[in-house]
Amino acid sequence: MPTRSRFEAKARVGYALLTLLLAAGMAFSVRRFSSVADAQIAWLRAEEHEITLAKRLRWNCELAMVNGRGYLISGDDSFLKAAQDSRARFDENVRALRRQTLSPTSLQLVEEVEQTARRFMRLREELFTARQQARSEDAGPLVRRLDEELMPLRRALDGSLARLVEHKEDRLTERYDKARADLDRLEVRLYTLLGSLVLAGVGIAWYFTSRLGGSYNQVREAREAARRAVAARDELMGIVAHDLRNPLGAITLKAALLRKTSDSERVRHHAESMEHVAKRMEHLIRTMLDVTTIEASKFSVTPVPCAVDDLLRETLEVFGPLAESRQVRFDHGVKEPGLVIRAERERVLQVLSNLLGNALKFTPQGGRVTLSVHREGTMACFAVADTGPGIPRENLPSIFERFWKDETPGKKGTGLGLYIAKGIIDAHKGRIWAESEVGHGARFCFTLPLAEPAGREAPAEEIGAPFHPA
Repeated sequence: MPTRSRFEAKARVGYALLTLLLAAGMAFSVRRFSSVADAQIAWLRAEEHEITLAKRLRWNCELAMVNGRGYLISGDDSFLKAAQDSRARFDENVRALRRQTLSPTSLQLVEEVEQTARRFMRLREELFTARQQARSEDAGPLVRRLDEELMPLRRALDGSLARLVEHKEDRLTERYDKARADLDRLEVRLYTLLGSLVLAGVGIAWYFTSRLGGSYNQVREAREAARRAVAARDELMGIVAHDLRNPLGAITLKAALLRKTSDSERVRHHAESMEHVAKRMEHLIRTMLDVTTIEASKFSVTPVPCAVDDLLRETLEVFGPLAESRQVRFDHGVKEPGLVIRAERERVLQVLSNLLGNALKFTPQGGRVTLSVHREGTMACFAVADTGPGIPRENLPSIFERFWKDETPGKKGTGLGLYIAKGIIDAHKGRIWAESEVGHGARFCFTLPLAEPAGREAPAEEIGAPFHPA
């Protein structure tokens, strides 16, 4: 038992460790994927925001150019206001871009955009001031100056912005590639971790499987050794019992002859005692042979029609005086007279002898033992009830096992009587069981198949050998 407990404890620890490893691996995988994904998303959002700001700069620069041309040509103040708004949004986007965490190259490109934008805006303000001072018919020179001087600056600014956007897009593409490479490396690591966990699980499973296999082999070997030992013991019991019958029979005959022919009362008394001991030994030998035959699954009976009334009569003749000597009331009865069973008469008497002997042994003085028989369909049901101490409920499933004995002080037995009785009833295709409650006695029942009514059975002395109680 301690070995089994230790093994079970190791198995629980091993499988708990495996579960923890799997849980830790899954948690690490989820956490790692989440961390990498969050970092990539944050970086990509920053890069996309910078690209958006750069594209807004290009758009505001284009609006400033278009509105400036419209103002120089028409002198309309609405164009001037739109141009100034474009300039304000341009400056705001430049400041927002500078607030980002920029790489050295990005920072250099932003400074280039700022320098080009300042030259562009300075020249544009000069043209706006000149337009405000000039008459409407003098707008032509300002427009030509716009085309000749401001347009190159605008193209330079557009080129700077294009390089900034291109750099950001290249950085974004590079980051996508890096993210894919990181995910590939993470996937390899996670698959490696998964493989390690699988190998650990296989190792633990192999360890406990080998332990279980070893335990199974030990149990199988022990069971096989026990089976061989039981077979050898039963074979020895059969041989010994068989070899003892002949000399014991000779002793019985000699004792009977001595009892009949001796003139000495003392010698006759000793001879009679020897006969009783020899008969008891003969009964024990028969019990050993029955157990050996039942264990070898070779026990068989030869059923013939037997009158239940005759069986009860012979049983009463044997156990009536015994019950009276023990001051125990012995009742018997058949609810339906004339029942005939198909059974081996001596074996049925052996079962009844065993059950009644036990009932009288455990019933105190002034108690009662009852033997009854009734029909149950195609079976005859025999019942032996007593008013003894009863059998604990937990012992009922075991009482028909070999060598099971009641531990009541002063009540001795071999523990084979009920086992043999069950073997006999099973051989007749019947059923035997016990009902009991502590303090309310016990009731043993068995069934035997009924035969077609064919008259009463012949007298007992004409059917077989005399009946010897168990």
